[in-house]
Amino acid sequence: MTVSTTPPAADQVQEALTDWCPEYRASLLPSPGDAVLPATSVLDPAWLTARVAESARRYRTADPRVAAVLWWYSASTVLLTPALATLAVTRWAVDPRPAATTLHLRRDGLPSGARSSDVVGNTPESLGAALGEAVQSYVGALAEVAPVRPRAAWAIAVDSVSGALLRAGTTIGEPTQATALAAPLIAAAGRATGERPPPPRFVDVNGARFVRRASCCLLYRAPGQPMCTSCPARRPDERREDLARLATAMGGRRG
Repeated sequence: MTVSTTPPAADQVQEALTDWCPEYRASLLPSPGDAVLPATSVLDPAWLTARVAESARRYRTADPRVAAVLWWYSASTVLLTPALATLAVTRWAVDPRPAATTLHLRRDGLPSGARSSDVVGNTPESLGAALGEAVQSYVGALAEVAPVRPRAAWAIAVDSVSGALLRAGTTIGEPTQATALAAPLIAAAGRATGERPPPPRFVDVNGARFVRRASCCLLYRAPGQPMCTSCPARRPDERREDLARLATAMGGRRG
């Protein structure tokens, strides 16, 4: 794709994303019944406390750390995907920072999508700096209302970045190129914030690419819930065997 040197409007970039990948339209536009609110709401302690409480009820857990991590695991992907997908697909990235982001929220309190009102650039360095600011603000807010260690929350964000890039790259048939953006993005985020997030990692199993997660969503600590297939807390040999079976079921697609 030929990339103009003049930054387009954010709406143009996001429309271009949905033109190339129609499946993103549902996450960029609110569904009927969704609440539409500024992503700065996530930084409000009372609002965020209510979301963590909803998460606790949803997963039937009395552990506030489990509830908060499960909420952040979902929210981080939703909040960061527009910027990552637009960079991978259109070569221009929309702004992931809270002040530029509109969040779509389902009735049960789970984020269903997001949209940005600005463009930050067309390089990993420019997006990475904004990405770091966004994650730092969200992680700081979460740590104020729940016993979640910032480093653990950052690790979840890194895995969300990796997963969003992998999904976008797989969608357009460029998983290797898209996932190659992860390391410079996270490095730029670290430089911009002074944080030391874990490096993004991927693993290829039977022709399919997966995120090699640095974080645990803690789902298995909720009543009646299993460990995820790619959970880093699992034995490496068991995890690889299950990923191999999943790769076979996917027909060797990278995703």
